[in-house]
Amino acid sequence: MWSKLSFILSYTHRFKWWYTGGVLFLLLTIWVSVTIPEYVQQGIDSIAGGRDAGSGLMLRAVLTILVMSLVLMVARTLSRILFFIPGRLIERQLKGEMFRKLASFGKDYYENNSSGSIISRINNDINGVRMITGFGLLQIFNIAFSLSLTPYKMWMMSPRLTLYTIIPIFVVFVIVRFGMAYMVKNTHLRMEALQRLSGRIISFLSGNAVIKSYNIHRWAEEKTDEENVNVYDYGLRISWVRSFVMPLMGGMEQILKVVVLMAGGMLVIKTDFTIGQLTEFIAYAALLTHPISGLGWVLTAFQQGFVGISSLQTIMNRKGVDDDRKALAPEMRTRLFDNGLQVRHLSYRYHNDEDYVLSDISFDLKPGQVMGITGPVGVGKSTLINCINGYLKPESGQLWFGSLDAARLRGDDIRQVVRTVGQEVFLFSDTIENNIAFGEGLVPDDERVGDVLYRSAMADEIERFPKGRRTMVGEKGIMLSGGQKQRISLARALYSPGKLLILDDVFSAVDTETERFLIRELFKFRQGGLIIISNRMSVLERTDFNIVLEGGRLTAMGTHQQLLETSDFYRNTHDIQEGGKR
Repeated sequence: MWSKLSFILSYTHRFKWWYTGGVLFLLLTIWVSVTIPEYVQQGIDSIAGGRDAGSGLMLRAVLTILVMSLVLMVARTLSRILFFIPGRLIERQLKGEMFRKLASFGKDYYENNSSGSIISRINNDINGVRMITGFGLLQIFNIAFSLSLTPYKMWMMSPRLTLYTIIPIFVVFVIVRFGMAYMVKNTHLRMEALQRLSGRIISFLSGNAVIKSYNIHRWAEEKTDEENVNVYDYGLRISWVRSFVMPLMGGMEQILKVVVLMAGGMLVIKTDFTIGQLTEFIAYAALLTHPISGLGWVLTAFQQGFVGISSLQTIMNRKGVDDDRKALAPEMRTRLFDNGLQVRHLSYRYHNDEDYVLSDISFDLKPGQVMGITGPVGVGKSTLINCINGYLKPESGQLWFGSLDAARLRGDDIRQVVRTVGQEVFLFSDTIENNIAFGEGLVPDDERVGDVLYRSAMADEIERFPKGRRTMVGEKGIMLSGGQKQRISLARALYSPGKLLILDDVFSAVDTETERFLIRELFKFRQGGLIIISNRMSVLERTDFNIVLEGGRLTAMGTHQQLLETSDFYRNTHDIQEGGKR
């Protein structure tokens, strides 16, 4: 409980002056609300005094009520503005922090948490925090002030009648409290079911092509329907309780009116109360029902919010991959590859695997050199480049950028100078030019965009699109072919170049003529260093040197001609592509 309150206070204290203003206007709202019934009583009792005696008093009471009603409207509006705006600002800040935190996690986190679950946490759990820091805090102060001033006014008029009104309030509150506890339990279960449903939907939408190819629509529908029914069942239970609890709280005002009319009516008959005083007391009883009803809502909102905070804390309290590493100074970061790359006896295994994916890999890459990496499928080529670009963390002393150990560097520092175009291409649902300029997060420069489109062999194809560079590519680039997506991803890397460019099998989805053009342009305009993962001899024969990986080990290293003599895999691959001739 204390950790959750501390979590809330860590955000709300930044807006203390907003909340202070909201509290002051809320106090003014409550004071005006409990003062208006006094003038209602004066106005009604003035009528009993006759036309001559009471007309002036009634007119003053009506004008006072009118003025105070206007003050009440302004004060109530300002109190809500001053509470709601910090809630929204906290929501925005928390979502930004959550995104940065999630971006700092490694591969192991995303293996154990689906995208749907993460999205559900960001939407539902953070909304719970917003409700607490906005409307929740407003209601807490509203209830505190209302339950202080209103009962005091009622007690001053008639202690006995006040006790009569407390009894039904207490009974209803107990019933509502148990109902709210049941609702909270099922709300928690519904949130978990909603996370699972979100995960399934996102998974099925991403694999829509596979579902169509294997004609397994019915299976996907059944799996989605299974989770959907769970969400429906929990929602129905909540609705069932709410349909009983909410009318009970809504009818509390009517119950109190009946009690006050019965008990207060006897006081009027005995002349202990006037008609105006009875009306005033009824008005106080009506004012009392609102904070009591709000108390049940606040308890529910805070319990739901605390469940959400527990979920958020599991993310916020988790350490990112680079949290313990210091960021490099900007000048050191720009010179990170100036002395090249040294790999010394690199071995790597994933957190959930006992076997090493890479074993005893060693090589040097100097600035300006082009290195090729080749080998059978699944030998660790992508793992090797992910160690180089900082996505994976090798052990200390195994990978160096000049004199700096990569194990002690932050991943974002490494990726400022190392650009990677991977096999899994991701394009955002935006225009082509915005996808290309995404790496720098700036407004696209037309000249630079045109240059990188030409160098990535996309210029002619872009001209045939209806809107050219401003064509929307759809979610994950669904409007484009595999080769087009790969080349736009390459254009993105060329638009914001680093000192070392890594291409992971980027020629797999292009034709031979396009491949030749890309090779010529990449070798012509390369900056710093270039690493190409490929099994195509047309690429490997033009590099400065190549390494061959087999079974996670470096089995051969040298130029194209040297590897034809020393590596069986390299020679066999060459012979197959050349039609068996050397």
